[in-house]
Amino acid sequence: QQIVAEVAAREWKSDDLFELVRGAAPYARLERESFDRVVDFLSEGITDTSGRGRVYLHHDRVGRRLRPRKSARLSACTNAGAIPDIGSYRVVTEENSFVGTLDEDFAIESQAGDVFLLGNTSWRIHHVRGERVTVSDAGGAPPTIPFWRGEAPGRTWELSQEVSHLREEVAERIGGPGDAQDQRTRRMGEATVWLATETLCNEHAARQIVEYVASQQAAVGMVPSGKRVLFERFFDEAGGMQVVIHAPFGSRINRAWGLALRKRFCRSFDFELQATADDDGFILSLGPQHSFPLESLFGMLGPHNARNLLEQALLAVPVFQLRWRWNLTRALVVLRRNGGKKVPHAIQRFRADDLLTAVFPKLTGCQENITGDHEIPDHPLVQQTMHDCLHEALDFEGFESVLGGVDCGDIELVGRDTREPSPFSWELLNANPYAFLDGGEIQERRARAVATRRSLSVEELGDLGRLDPEAIRQVVDEAQPAVRNADELHDLLLSRIVLASTALEPGAESSWNEWFSELVEAGRATTVTTPGGHSCGVAAERLPVALALHQDATADPGIDVPEGVPTEFSSTGARVAAVRGLVEVCGPTTDAEVATQLAITPTQATAALEALEGEGTVLRGRFRATTTDPGTSDVQQTPAGVEWCHRRLLARIHRLTVEGLRRQIRPIDVPTFQRFLARHHGLHPGTQRTGSGGLFEVIGLLQGLDVPAGNWETDLLSKRLAGYRESWLDELTLSGEVGWGRLYPSAAAFERTRPMSSLSRTAPLGLFLREDLQWLTHWGRVPNPDSLGDTARDLFDRLGKNGAQFATDLLKPTGLLPDQLTSSLGELVRRGLVTCDTFAGVRQIVAGTASRRGRRGRRIRTRQPVGGAGRWSIWRRGQPDDPDTSAGTESDSEQRMAEADALEQWAWQLLRRWGVVFRDLLAREPGAPRWWQLLSVFRRLEARGEIRGGRFVEGPGGEQFALGETVRRLRQLRDEALQDNEPETEILVISATDPLNLVGILTDTGRVPATSQNRVALVNGRPVAAITGGELEWLEDLDETTRLAVEAELPRLGSLPPRPVLATETH
Repeated sequence: QQIVAEVAAREWKSDDLFELVRGAAPYARLERESFDRVVDFLSEGITDTSGRGRVYLHHDRVGRRLRPRKSARLSACTNAGAIPDIGSYRVVTEENSFVGTLDEDFAIESQAGDVFLLGNTSWRIHHVRGERVTVSDAGGAPPTIPFWRGEAPGRTWELSQEVSHLREEVAERIGGPGDAQDQRTRRMGEATVWLATETLCNEHAARQIVEYVASQQAAVGMVPSGKRVLFERFFDEAGGMQVVIHAPFGSRINRAWGLALRKRFCRSFDFELQATADDDGFILSLGPQHSFPLESLFGMLGPHNARNLLEQALLAVPVFQLRWRWNLTRALVVLRRNGGKKVPHAIQRFRADDLLTAVFPKLTGCQENITGDHEIPDHPLVQQTMHDCLHEALDFEGFESVLGGVDCGDIELVGRDTREPSPFSWELLNANPYAFLDGGEIQERRARAVATRRSLSVEELGDLGRLDPEAIRQVVDEAQPAVRNADELHDLLLSRIVLASTALEPGAESSWNEWFSELVEAGRATTVTTPGGHSCGVAAERLPVALALHQDATADPGIDVPEGVPTEFSSTGARVAAVRGLVEVCGPTTDAEVATQLAITPTQATAALEALEGEGTVLRGRFRATTTDPGTSDVQQTPAGVEWCHRRLLARIHRLTVEGLRRQIRPIDVPTFQRFLARHHGLHPGTQRTGSGGLFEVIGLLQGLDVPAGNWETDLLSKRLAGYRESWLDELTLSGEVGWGRLYPSAAAFERTRPMSSLSRTAPLGLFLREDLQWLTHWGRVPNPDSLGDTARDLFDRLGKNGAQFATDLLKPTGLLPDQLTSSLGELVRRGLVTCDTFAGVRQIVAGTASRRGRRGRRIRTRQPVGGAGRWSIWRRGQPDDPDTSAGTESDSEQRMAEADALEQWAWQLLRRWGVVFRDLLAREPGAPRWWQLLSVFRRLEARGEIRGGRFVEGPGGEQFALGETVRRLRQLRDEALQDNEPETEILVISATDPLNLVGILTDTGRVPATSQNRVALVNGRPVAAITGGELEWLEDLDETTRLAVEAELPRLGSLPPRPVLATETH
């Protein structure tokens, strides 16, 4: 292009023009031969046979001068530039307003009705005509086209090195997978803090990264990095296998590696593999016929063959054709504008394809006539195109550097066979078409036939290479053929070729000896004995194979081989056939075990197994780990060395292992969940908290609930805290850490009627941490003071004017009697308007211990606990019902932020209280937001990796969310119950006002009303009895012993629930 432009401006001597070009830095090392070849095709045509119809120069070889042709100036001016034309389509509305541009592939593959996102608006396609895409506003509809196609810059080598260093640093700080659980958890927390500080990211993002790396390390025992590349292989649902190469070198290097290795496979197995690559690795999808040691992949590529394989691979992918067209347009061989008009992209493509056929006919011709490698023409445009593919689209220099590091040992290659994909594989398995290295469609990808997990869990992903011994035992048992008569025994002999006589002896297998004798008498089977004394049963049709397997063996009795049966077998073929029959039913085995069963040498067994591996029948590896026999508790150590297993059986073992793990995470039943809650809340012996610190934790669990005042200390706190003291609660309330009051007043509190009754032990009250009060009451309503009675309103106004006051300070100015003051304060408490510094005020009012001042002489002064101890104050002020006046001064954005924060705080509160949260539990949460509001928060927390979603409790419908630690404790509790043959009976009696009263919510029985007098009895988490309205009701039939034990724990009928003796401080 530069040569045409210079010559179009004026005539040049070729030597002077060469020196001018050499003076530019990009062409400082340009060889004269290359320059002359460019001049040749500009003056003679792109090939010798293409003619001189589109040439731009007159080349005077005698005078060594260059002159322009007529079209040179116009072509150079209208087609200048090196930026490639990617074929953009104009996007316009029906009113012909310009919206933007789309790339050619995207526009062509779109259909009318598709919705895509351009800018921040979704558009619906009406039609694609010419190079215009006509659209209309889709009204915010979600896109139906989930991704864009086209090239994008990959991660650079330098950035990839930094990513690798970060992986190594995080993995080192986490520690190895063999560390103790508590130590590993502590180190993960420290790594999260370090990462957030080092990278200035928020804590959520840092925690996700640490858990992501920790899960990968737990799965395969290592974290792939720039110094350790992981080759991982696992089965897919179609019976094939996926090989994932975890190489964090960036997509340009990984695409080069993937293309070259794919071509190497094609030549080795005569099979085109599906392949995908991104910045962190690439994946090869193997078919059922591909069986080989994973380590054999390590030596397939090296600096000696990488360039040739990559060049041949590039010729078959669109990257080469695309850059060929770009170079043709840059070189003015294919014009982008002609006659003042833009040349359509389709025409440009057709002309570029025609010129490729002229220059490189073998590439575009029938490939059936081509043998061996394509010889790349020594044409400047072809060479430049291949150079651009290797060094622009791909990073061949970086690829060579990686292979050199592997050769010299700087980069270690590690192989792992896993039962399911590790976490780092999930992104590649679900990659979109822009990551594909072949032309396959997304619906045809074998990688999409791999099931992946919904969430990360370090505990669940531990050691993905381990197979369940029980799964191996089950598959081997199921693989044994069912022999029920002589014909089925004959079928077994046909499959096995040779069957050891020990299996046919009397007593070995029921009736096998009789059926074998029947076959011998009919001439359908015989016994073959080797010179070494090994004997085996053989079917008549397999006698030639058995005699070829064992030289000089004899058959007793002698039988005739049926007509039509091949009789010529080599010893090698006979061994392969016999080993094939054995591995179809034996499961994982070693060459020594095969040799023993078939009476051949271990070397012969290894050779036969390798032949079967080449057919894709067996896979080698280490499948049986050290196991313990459950019957004898003896440790069984498997033989050292490589094991072999039939592909079909190994796939079933992998599948059963995964299914077994899934059974371990199956939902628990409701009684187990109830037992967990008892331990979580400290109601189970040995789990109680203690001290004011423990009380603070308990209130943190229970806040947000209004419970009858008389039940807080007698039934909730005292059962959850060992040696509960009233002074602990007074200490927390006086210090301002804890407050109390009615959080969610009933509808009667908002009515302008007669004054409400005074405070009693049944009046609902809530304890809460004062720092959480704002979000606890974000949606709560407060009664208007105008609905109060006259006395209560006067008292309310006095407290609002003078601030907090002791009850004795309120008696004289109000002129109220002590009982009247107590009653008025009670009404204000029931309406959720006032509170007290300590809980003693509630404690004395509900107990009815307030005393009147006796009419004694003025000389004797007695203590008068009017209204209880502490100062009374207004803690919430009612608002008028008019929404215009109730609106605050906050802006809409501030209100939305406050609501979002309150929703997230409530979500965490429910997780802390219940461990597992689902919709049914909100029946016990009158103050909580609606489920649909919480659902979006829970889903967001799950997406951030902070909680887990799934099915954790069997029975309740809808989505469930849980903390990771809760899931672990639930499974531990279930597993302990399954392993305990004689579990101890757990009897728990709780008040019906306790939030753990889930009778009728999680069970099929009717609800037990949450009143102070009612009780619920649980046996091993199952509700078995309830006291309702003073009557005992049995909810489940029990044996006599358990029934008596439950009755002993229940309070006596007809009496009030005894209040436990609370320890008090003495002064």
